[in-house]
Amino acid sequence: MPHLDAFWRDLRHAARVLLRSPLFTLSAVLTLALCIGANTAIYTVVDHVLFKPLPYPEPDRLAAVITHFDRTGDEDGGQTGSAWLALHDASSAVDLAVIGGTMGVNFVSHDQAEYVKQQRVSAGFFRVLGVPPLVGREITEDEDRPGGPAVVVLSHALWARALNSDRDIIGRAVILRGEPYTVVGVMPEHFLGNAAADVWTPLRPSPRGEGEGQNYEIIARVKPGVSWTEADSRVAAAGDRVMRDLYDPAKNPAHERLMPLQRAQAGEAREPLLILWTAVGAVLLIGCVNIAGLLIARSAGRAPEMATRMALGGGRAAIVRQLLSESLLLAMLGGAAGIALGYVGVQVFSSVLQDAFGVGKDVALNGRVLAATAAASFATSVAFGLLPAFQASRVDLRAAMGVTSVAGTAHRWPRRLMVGAEVALGVVLLVGAGLLLKTFDRLMHQRPGFDSTHVMSATLSLQDARYATAERVNQLFDRSLEGMRGTPGVESAAVALTLPYERALNMGGRFVGGKTIPIMNLTYVTSGYFDTLRIPIQRGRVFTEADSANAAPVMIVNLAFVKRYSKDEDPIGRQAVIGGVPRTIVGVVDDIQQKSGWGNFGPVGAAPAGYTPAAQMQAGFFRMVHTWFSPSWIVRSAAGEAAVAVDMQRVVQRVDPLLPFAKFRTLESVRNDAVAGERARATLLGSLALLALLLSAVGIYGLVANSVAERTRELGIRIALGATPLQTLIVAAAPGVVLGAVGVAIGLVGARAGARVMQSLVWNVSVGDPATFALAAGVVFVVAVVATIAPSLSILRLDPVRALRQS
Repeated sequence: MPHLDAFWRDLRHAARVLLRSPLFTLSAVLTLALCIGANTAIYTVVDHVLFKPLPYPEPDRLAAVITHFDRTGDEDGGQTGSAWLALHDASSAVDLAVIGGTMGVNFVSHDQAEYVKQQRVSAGFFRVLGVPPLVGREITEDEDRPGGPAVVVLSHALWARALNSDRDIIGRAVILRGEPYTVVGVMPEHFLGNAAADVWTPLRPSPRGEGEGQNYEIIARVKPGVSWTEADSRVAAAGDRVMRDLYDPAKNPAHERLMPLQRAQAGEAREPLLILWTAVGAVLLIGCVNIAGLLIARSAGRAPEMATRMALGGGRAAIVRQLLSESLLLAMLGGAAGIALGYVGVQVFSSVLQDAFGVGKDVALNGRVLAATAAASFATSVAFGLLPAFQASRVDLRAAMGVTSVAGTAHRWPRRLMVGAEVALGVVLLVGAGLLLKTFDRLMHQRPGFDSTHVMSATLSLQDARYATAERVNQLFDRSLEGMRGTPGVESAAVALTLPYERALNMGGRFVGGKTIPIMNLTYVTSGYFDTLRIPIQRGRVFTEADSANAAPVMIVNLAFVKRYSKDEDPIGRQAVIGGVPRTIVGVVDDIQQKSGWGNFGPVGAAPAGYTPAAQMQAGFFRMVHTWFSPSWIVRSAAGEAAVAVDMQRVVQRVDPLLPFAKFRTLESVRNDAVAGERARATLLGSLALLALLLSAVGIYGLVANSVAERTRELGIRIALGATPLQTLIVAAAPGVVLGAVGVAIGLVGARAGARVMQSLVWNVSVGDPATFALAAGVVFVVAVVATIAPSLSILRLDPVRALRQS
């Protein structure tokens, strides 16, 4: 095959040529390796989250039912119990299942207690996903009805760890949430639902209770013989009545729709991941521009070689083919090194990727990623090799044989345009990174409203039949806190439903004889809570032991509550009905940072909040909130963190040996977890922006250095005719400075247009923030000026006589 032989011949010649220029080859391969490595790492995550087929049979027929709002285009995956019942009318087109929340619960086997993740699902959940249990069966319709038997399906990991993979466990009972549950099935080893879980129990969905809110998720499998469009229209029609009841069709029309399950599971990670993917693509483009510039500069030095080949009968096509072979070989070497760097990057940044996108150690390179990297390498070889190859093939035989021009030639302009483009891209990336970094900085510098030093917290589940009464819950609180407070080194201790920086319970209410309180954060706390966290009391008093179950119901509110709901009236002494109970406001405390789930308070912020004494809460309230939240014990101690954790666990085990703590965390750790996504996105985009800035500097440096080398004779003549070294330096550096300024200006325009897509990722920062734009432009311009002046300084050592003789 003559074409294949010619290709291998060109490739061997390319290898010899590149080996003769080791510095150029190393620079090009390293640039490509960094760019392709970054692309490989990010695309590995993109593939895992957005493209990797779900591990179920026929995953393209799986969907999530979402609410689509026609006017805004927003989409919401939360569904009510009424919506679930209504969608049964579409069951001829889709097979449906409904999912509740995933929560930590207590699991006991062989007298050993363990904190496990429980997911509540309806009958048919495993059938819809298409994965039957490895042992036993799944939950039935009878078991999924109110009052049905308590049954559980176990994960393979829990079955192996706690029950030694005993197949005879089917039909026997384990203790879950403090009561016996009959094991009916065990899932296969690698099964994963829409969330990590150790056990699955019947949800028993209802339009009442938690079903009154949008607390469910509905998944569907399009039935065989039914098209996606038909199934979607059937679901929309079945849900119309419920949507009209929930949303005013005249103001906010909404419809139930089907969304591919893979996209629905990507959730909030989708948008920032696509932004990062675009950013890393821009970095690759900058790398291509740099290598193209190197090749253009190198082609000037190879003009005699090309002229000789053409004089001996070689055509332009042969020269282009040879030069493209060199580009392809560079891309192959850079691609191989990039894959290695990408693999290392995924491993090194696994914790950052987990925080940013919810992916961890299971992310790995696969065939799709390798194929995409190979395609990217080939595309880059064409992108950075084609223009230099064509330009080199248009050699002027007379000039190449020794006729030299004094002034610069037009062939510099393509490279100047490319370098200007990479400067502009660098500005865009730096502005984006600046906005994310400023968001993260403002989150980290918010006034916390409490003192987190020397405070340890521990969480455990009270979704437990042994704690179904308010008396039992408060006995546990009293006895465990008494033991902790008596531990040497402990200054104070308390219990709270939620910690600062955590997602709080949202509830509404109303003032007695006054206006409503549409929504607020609500937390029950024990006495000593405000002292333990050292939350300043602004007015009134804090809770004491006297605020017992038999005392008048009271509550404390924060400053944000007063500002929003009682700014025109003294809140102290006002009564508010919360959860059906009239409570007198007895104190106002400082704001603390929490996740709210409502309002425009950012990832964490000071939202209107209320606090109630745990001793005054009713059994029904405890059962409701402990389904969704696990309370935390908070201890302030002078002892080390490890010692405090051991003491806390020992005290609770003395009170209840079958009540395991789920996790121990300092409040600094809680804060870090709350803003982990913002930190990770700022880190990743910031790293890409710095890489782009470095590549842009290298591009400008190479352009100016090559320009100075080409213009040595011209500059020598200028000095010989009386120009000072400084004037000559300005002449040499001016194109680079102008190029940097133009690139910065274009980049600012591009950044202003592109920043709007980051609106959902920034908080308390305008996407058009002038300071961020100015700083990004200033940094890029300074780098461009330095990269321009550095190679131009060689002119100060230029001997005009020697320069004229060398020409």
